[in-house]
Amino acid sequence: MYECYIAAGSHVDVGNDENDRTLVEEYARNKAQITVVTFIHKRVFQTNALARTWYKPRDMSVLEHMAQGRVLWLEAKTHVNVSIVNVHQATAKRHDLQRQVTLLLRAMIDAALTQRRIMGGDFNAALSRYGYAQSASALYDKVDKFFQDFVHSTHRTLIESEVHTRRDLVRGSSASLDHIFTWNLTCTNTCTISGKAQQANCIGCVQNAMTMH
Repeated sequence: MYECYIAAGSHVDVGNDENDRTLVEEYARNKAQITVVTFIHKRVFQTNALARTWYKPRDMSVLEHMAQGRVLWLEAKTHVNVSIVNVHQATAKRHDLQRQVTLLLRAMIDAALTQRRIMGGDFNAALSRYGYAQSASALYDKVDKFFQDFVHSTHRTLIESEVHTRRDLVRGSSASLDHIFTWNLTCTNTCTISGKAQQANCIGCVQNAMTMH
């Protein structure tokens, strides 16, 4: 029914505080990998989609760990060619990396403006955000604004979830961090995006899963 494509990385996005160091140790014990997974429906898409490199060799140093296993770019076919891009963006703490990834993705988009394209995933930046601590507002405002500028300037169609896709019931905060965009395709503009607990997250791997059908 589905054909599965996987890109596996080897790095966990963390900072330098105690919670982050604990997370690094836990991931190391369990040999965790950041993993981006895309499922494409065999009745809609032809098999053997081509995985494409989305950056040039000279960009690898600035991309750091984002060059491996964080963006899965597929060239697939129905009766026409369609690019399918699955993104697990760097965290807000690494807004410098977010910027580098976004600029390179934007360059790929600008180089083929008429290409049919679907882009989705966890962008770790919000179109809307609620209930976050004031102490973190400057950081989130920075990453959210840069992402929103990208969204509004690329002439895309945004397929919106009807609810925020990231929720913290303890802190009472929520945000729309998971998004789907299309270019040069006809589609509706609402959808249901599964929560993180439904994306096969498990000890030993962190998956960013996207299903196309």
